[in-house]
Amino acid sequence: MRVFKSGNIFIIVLEKGDYVLESIKGFAMNYNQKSGFFFGIGAVKNPEIGFYDTSQGRYLKRTLEGGFEVISLLGNLSLDKEKNIIVHAHIGLAGEEYRMYGGHLFEAQVSVTMELIFIPTRTIIRRLDEETQLKLMWSTE
Repeated sequence: MRVFKSGNIFIIVLEKGDYVLESIKGFAMNYNQKSGFFFGIGAVKNPEIGFYDTSQGRYLKRTLEGGFEVISLLGNLSLDKEKNIIVHAHIGLAGEEYRMYGGHLFEAQVSVTMELIFIPTRTIIRRLDEETQLKLMWSTE
């Protein structure tokens, strides 16, 4: 991973073999960035994505085999009440048949590169929502 700063914004370049969410969390810890929003493009392989089924109260997960273009990666960093870093990301992917896939990103490995922009914010806190059992954005510090 390479990181460049431009004013208050960070440019993050992930390299082949890096794991996307693991790398973003590593960036957050190494650069003391607790909260903010990120977006990016690139290429990944074998992404695990999901869809939150509200009727079942759980994510339906699927691992896509092979390589994919990342049409869009959008997400944010925040903290839970124990001050653990939470990386929340959604991804849009296109495969060799030009079909689109998308959903909540659980993890993917970079196959070529991934280029991200990170915009820091005040500390965002998440708390457990009793109805969904998900940690949802609640406040800022």
